[in-house]
Amino acid sequence: MATGNSISLAITKLRSVGQGNVHYNPNFAQGIGLITLNNPERQNAFSGKMMVEFHEIVVRLEKQDPRDSVAIIVTGAPGKAFCAGLDLTFAQEHLREPDMAGHVNHLMHDALSRFSRLPYITVASMAGPALGGGTELITAFDYVCIASTTFLRFVQTRMGVTSPWGGARRLVNIIGRKKALYILGSAPKIDAVMANKLGLADVIVNTTSGSDVHNACLDASKAFLKGFIFDERTGERVTPGAVRGMKKLIVRADMDQDEAFEASVLQELAGLSKI
Repeated sequence: MATGNSISLAITKLRSVGQGNVHYNPNFAQGIGLITLNNPERQNAFSGKMMVEFHEIVVRLEKQDPRDSVAIIVTGAPGKAFCAGLDLTFAQEHLREPDMAGHVNHLMHDALSRFSRLPYITVASMAGPALGGGTELITAFDYVCIASTTFLRFVQTRMGVTSPWGGARRLVNIIGRKKALYILGSAPKIDAVMANKLGLADVIVNTTSGSDVHNACLDASKAFLKGFIFDERTGERVTPGAVRGMKKLIVRADMDQDEAFEASVLQELAGLSKI
């Protein structure tokens, strides 16, 4: 398990390494923030500095006053890929030393574990492929909206590695042990229909190669989240704290059964109940 000291050291080592950036827009839509992985020249793959920026955004989301925020969408910059995992140019130049590889894995394991536990509904707007570390990222979302023209592929074994960022454990929780082992070990190309059947994707966005796939997936992600934000009967806002509280309970259910924790989350909403 990564310690606070190891994470701090990783941040120091990686902060200025590589290109690209990760941008957070807290006001993308009512109740929804948007995180963009911006490294289109490298298929939106993570460089060292992008890992640090992503980690810092997650920590910020843990600490900030959410007010009316309910959900976070993550997308890649418009281009060919959602996220191609680790920037191979960055990897070839900087990960020859085992210590540096350890820094990367500590930081991203911590970032994705914390991201998966955020008290927000998280959606991947997947307009392009997710490969390697990009699939590790996909396993950390609550939901995935995937373009009909794209795919996932867990290529880690083809790169001579296992699952360094916690994706294997999360994948088992999503689709079960046998299917997870097959997908991780044999690295099949998983199209949108298969991803939906497996439970890896929740919404298939019908697109063509010549259409604006990026915005179509973003629009589908916003539409999917509508029920978390507005009451379909009255049109009024759903109490944001109630939705976030439900996410907290689901996260806790993944870890253990804790009646006291359920009561503590309910108490946080004292005075806000519509009952």
